[in-house]
Amino acid sequence: MMYRPSLLVISGDREFISQIESALAWRFAVVPVARLNEVSAVRGGPECVAVVLHLHPLVMNGYSGTELGKHIQQLTALAPVVAVFDSETHDEIAECAQPFCRSVLDRRKGVDELMRTLAAVSPLEWELADFYLHRPHAALAGTTRCWTTFTPAVFPMVEELRVAAAHDVTLLLIGETGAGKTFLARTIHELSPRAGKRFLTVACGALPPDLIESELFGYVKGAFTGADVDKPGKFAAAEDGTLLLDEIDVLAPDQQAKLLRVIETGEYEPVGSNETRISRARLIVASNVDLAQLVEEGKFRRDLYYRLNMLSFFIPPLRERPYDVEYLARKFAIQQARSLGIALRGIEPSFLAALRNYSWPGNVRELENIIRRAVLYCRDGVLRVNDLPSMLRPQSFHDVPPTVPDIPVKWTLEKRLEEAERQILEETLRRHGYRRIETARELGISRITLYHKMKKYGLLRRVSEEPVITAD
Repeated sequence: MMYRPSLLVISGDREFISQIESALAWRFAVVPVARLNEVSAVRGGPECVAVVLHLHPLVMNGYSGTELGKHIQQLTALAPVVAVFDSETHDEIAECAQPFCRSVLDRRKGVDELMRTLAAVSPLEWELADFYLHRPHAALAGTTRCWTTFTPAVFPMVEELRVAAAHDVTLLLIGETGAGKTFLARTIHELSPRAGKRFLTVACGALPPDLIESELFGYVKGAFTGADVDKPGKFAAAEDGTLLLDEIDVLAPDQQAKLLRVIETGEYEPVGSNETRISRARLIVASNVDLAQLVEEGKFRRDLYYRLNMLSFFIPPLRERPYDVEYLARKFAIQQARSLGIALRGIEPSFLAALRNYSWPGNVRELENIIRRAVLYCRDGVLRVNDLPSMLRPQSFHDVPPTVPDIPVKWTLEKRLEEAERQILEETLRRHGYRRIETARELGISRITLYHKMKKYGLLRRVSEEPVITAD
């Protein structure tokens, strides 16, 4: 089934909504909302292109001009806002709305004019909708996020995940670091009967081995030195929501055995306790290595592997999904422009071509960081090749100086050298997928020196792994 980005229409006039649906439903999923105070419960879907706000008395619900302005400001964080007024709208209301909207339109100009206005005020969003229309794709759309692929080889996996998400079964996600396993797991959670419940993530690889068990299962008072009170583990904290265990390949054999028991029976004991607890959480596990190889090497339990492999899904690396690169680049450009408050009006084809030709060792996470950098340095509202790091630019662009110097001419020699060092560090880290051992080896420095330089230039925050535990 074809997925369409959403268009949020706030109007109490059914005729107005019907006109928009007739004209735009082939391009967008039109989401109608009757009143402003109902928007927070709808949010327009995971990929909202624009908000059409009908300045109708029923929508206004007695709001003053100041109150209306505050509501529209909140809407602009979701998507660009186009206001439509009619003969029943007071001039004062239209004037109060105008400073916060991309455009204010007279309803009498018709839906065709509204379409042209939407295309003008949301050019990147409009192009993204065209991308969906003209290329085969498969999508898992949750309430706040959408996992989409334009790679035909991945379409069957999406359909299998759609079925698996609806049932209370344990899933295994396999994919390289940064391939999007956590995002996909959250999407699965939103598609499951447990949507709206808690979603917790435990990055096992970021925990010291001797703390993993207490983090997962909790502990009781006196279990070990420093255990002054009982502490529930993540299986208990997740309640009847979803728990994602990332990098499960780092678990020790005895921890793997306890995980297998939870999967099969739901039973576990907190550290230092003989009392058996029951986990109600739905479990999703993930790994960035081939578990079958670890089984052959005796590093992963065969019975646990067979239990997990029954419903396992492999996420191909980004270098094998060139059309996904272009889609994600457009999506991230829209998100980052909104987040940074930067007006973007286009993306050059050569910019997208350069992205498709890169190998993406850091996968989706690397792409998102590079798009954020490009949006930040974009000078005229159009993303161009020169907005990319030098490692992504085609060879013909390497010797072309940018229109504006990368380093301000008034900087001292010391400041210029520091900036050059920072750029070299950042580009080398990206080239090696943020693996510090390979980065340090190429630069001819120790890992400790690399760490200190990364800390000096604020690069630790950019390359750090996801938080050990997060919750919706």
